[in-house]
Amino acid sequence: RLAEESGHIMNNRKGKNMRTGRYSYNAQQRSIVRPIKKVQKLAEGFAQNYDCAVICHEKKEIVSEAMMTVSAKEDIALAFYRACNIVFAQRGCTKLVNVSFLWPEDSEEAFMAELTGYIAALCQKKAVKLGLVTAGVSSFVQKAVISVTAVGYANEDFTDNDGKNQNKTLQAGSTLCMAGHAGMAGIGLLAAYGEDALTKQYTQGFIRQAQQFLDTLSIRPVKEALEDIDACIYPIQEGGVLNALWNYADGIGAGLDIDMRKIPIRQESVEISEFYGINPYLLMGDGACLISSMQPEKVCAALAKAGVSCVVIGQVTKENARVIRRDDEVRYLDKPAQDELVRIRK
Repeated sequence: RLAEESGHIMNNRKGKNMRTGRYSYNAQQRSIVRPIKKVQKLAEGFAQNYDCAVICHEKKEIVSEAMMTVSAKEDIALAFYRACNIVFAQRGCTKLVNVSFLWPEDSEEAFMAELTGYIAALCQKKAVKLGLVTAGVSSFVQKAVISVTAVGYANEDFTDNDGKNQNKTLQAGSTLCMAGHAGMAGIGLLAAYGEDALTKQYTQGFIRQAQQFLDTLSIRPVKEALEDIDACIYPIQEGGVLNALWNYADGIGAGLDIDMRKIPIRQESVEISEFYGINPYLLMGDGACLISSMQPEKVCAALAKAGVSCVVIGQVTKENARVIRRDDEVRYLDKPAQDELVRIRK
């Protein structure tokens, strides 16, 4: 009876159908930020557009979180790197991660043990302490879910209590660069999950190259290369570079002028995207990041020296318009769309 009543309550609270994937910036404002503000102030250093908050201002301790469904160990790695990358984007260093699993009833204990061992080995490899690990089973989930909380120390305080980024490099007139390439994580996952299907059209070497994208998901090299340069880092995640551009502009309250042809993309990404009929610019882009700076030449040179590809893709502007140019064609950036990987894995 309790289950029936709970279901009735939830059904009565349903509004319009929600899209699978992460909330948009505006949706978070409506259903998360505003309700919190009605009760209390946001945590100091709360940065909605970065998915992190300051938990100790004096020590500049910050916390970030990443959550996703799990089908294989590659998803575990993606959640780990995503949480840690948020800390790196704040010029910080991850010291500890806490992990929580929620499993469906038909899960096999051996699979749980395998993935738990994998996250432990990953933490050891990356010199990050593994803290609390919890797990539960629920009849209400169809696939396993992992939540990774990363705790670290930031070198700078970028945010105020409204979750906005105050760094001067984000203001109009700064140059926007991109390190890495479009769809890095998504293409890596597709190459790993769909290897059997891809072998019908591509060589094993080609597929292996795409799978190796998953080995470069950390943006720590970017953070370390830019230690002495005035620049702000924004990690690309679910929804790819196009969603990141929109959320980035929303978070700082500015406009953008982007040259679409300058957004870097690998040939493997182009061909595998064509194979699956998807848009690589709307595909999980973990491992890549946007970089705003008044010193773009120094940014690109420092990253090149560190072995990280980086190119200028546009400008931050005073106007609210988010312009996307391709040769003579000019259009405006669309609102965040569902990640292509989520769509094709349904």
